[in-house]
Amino acid sequence: MLSPIAQLVNWLAWFVLLICIARVIWVGGQLAIRIYREEAIEGFIGSLVAAALLGSAGALAIAILPT
Repeated sequence: MLSPIAQLVNWLAWFVLLICIARVIWVGGQLAIRIYREEAIEGFIGSLVAAALLGSAGALAIAILPT
């Protein structure tokens, strides 16, 4: 009964994981540029926390939904 919903959540979890990996690579590049230019690096911790939150949200939804 909930199998299609669980499958959808599983696909969304993979998509969010790919977005988080891309965001971490983007933030790493920005961090390298800002350190080279000796600029502030605010927002780096916020981006990492957001990526961790999004990454755990999909796994949490799969754990909550009964199969």
